[in-house]
Amino acid sequence: MNPQLIRFTRSVLSLVYLILIILSIPLAFDVGGIDCGLTFSFTICVLYFVLATARSLTRKNKYLRWVSVFYYFQYIAIPSILTLFLSYYSGKTKPRKFYVVELWTIFIVNSTPIFTILEGFCSLLSIQAIGQTVSWLTAYKSDSWLIVSLIASGSTITGGLYFLYRIYVLPITIDLVGSSLLGSLLTLTFGLGLFGIVSGKGSIIESSLLFAYIVRCIYETFPQLRDNANQAITDIFTNTRLLVEIPMLSPHLSNTISTILPFLAANVPASFRTMYEFLNVSITKLPIPVLFNFSYRITSFFAATKIIPALYHSTLYPSASPPRTPSLVRSRETSTASITSMSLSRSESNNSQASIHSTRNMRQQFSSDKPPSTIVRLIYSYSPCIIIPVYTHLLMSYHGELATHLKFWDVFGSGGSSIVQLPIHPVKFWNWVNMGTTLLLYLLELMGSNNHIDGNNALTNHWKVD
Repeated sequence: MNPQLIRFTRSVLSLVYLILIILSIPLAFDVGGIDCGLTFSFTICVLYFVLATARSLTRKNKYLRWVSVFYYFQYIAIPSILTLFLSYYSGKTKPRKFYVVELWTIFIVNSTPIFTILEGFCSLLSIQAIGQTVSWLTAYKSDSWLIVSLIASGSTITGGLYFLYRIYVLPITIDLVGSSLLGSLLTLTFGLGLFGIVSGKGSIIESSLLFAYIVRCIYETFPQLRDNANQAITDIFTNTRLLVEIPMLSPHLSNTISTILPFLAANVPASFRTMYEFLNVSITKLPIPVLFNFSYRITSFFAATKIIPALYHSTLYPSASPPRTPSLVRSRETSTASITSMSLSRSESNNSQASIHSTRNMRQQFSSDKPPSTIVRLIYSYSPCIIIPVYTHLLMSYHGELATHLKFWDVFGSGGSSIVQLPIHPVKFWNWVNMGTTLLLYLLELMGSNNHIDGNNALTNHWKVD
């Protein structure tokens, strides 16, 4: 079978599974309640883990390869499992919560620092990857990329300044501590951005994206700002004026559609009608703000899985930058000196070609290493086991079911180790920590990196140069 067709089919099936996850979990939370949503998300996460493991273990065995058929069984089973749990939790008597689901709940509620710090780390990796890619394109492809980066950076900075302006015009009160932290982090962000641009260790696109990410984190820190921005974005997508501005269809086409639709509605099988009703109800229960945050987190996590292997290989052969072949300098004079210089130029060219061949050999040698490829393959194979907890955590935050006080272990207490609660919201606290950690990591990166205006850096030093 055509390998491209196989990859396309797998991509389509993965997209279908992601859509099922996005639509079914919010429906379980809204219709069945918090316990139903947690039980359903835990069940489909375990189901995927078991089926993916069975598929990986039996893929290379020709006698057990048929087991992989059950892997695709979950595409049909997810709506049935959802219906089962909705029926179970919709009864008059409150069902008993299972012990494993209680452990799952504890993990989801207390996973705020994990997901928040990981999001900041992956976002910083993505920002630096974009900056290094633009620098490489500007140095080796075309100077037009510099104009593109300037336009994109200007648009990003303008958008960030607009959302900062909204903080001051909205009727929202920020306490003294929050205002002090807000001013300090913004000052540090501007300072790091200017330092990176002036020193050449960063770029304007990196600084603008870092500024935009800090502004996003500020909105996520304050619930009132977040809700106001989410409502504004939701109004843009649900504005009825946009429908009025759409031009009307021609009478011939509208009459044809009005004739075909009743015929299709009368002859569609009942199973398809049920599926349509399921999709319709699921879409109405889908929180748009959660979908935006979920899309950003998953995109940043996925980008990190692409960037980290490239950085891993660049550290294995740091001198693998393919140099340009030096041009052969020809002189009109036929003196001995010119012949000698031409011989030296040929020698340098041969050495450059030898360096390129040695670089290719090094790449082939290190590309066959098993650990990084195995880890990345496992991440891709079990990615829904990461997507489902992230999505469940965002839905729990949307429904206000996360902890409202920061908890930590007091190991130095007089009565031994105990849990101490502070009157600080965990989401707000870990967002401040995330912003500080992200800026600190970027500062360390700027202090330890070399000037990469010429496009030669850790991510792109092994890319092909014409």
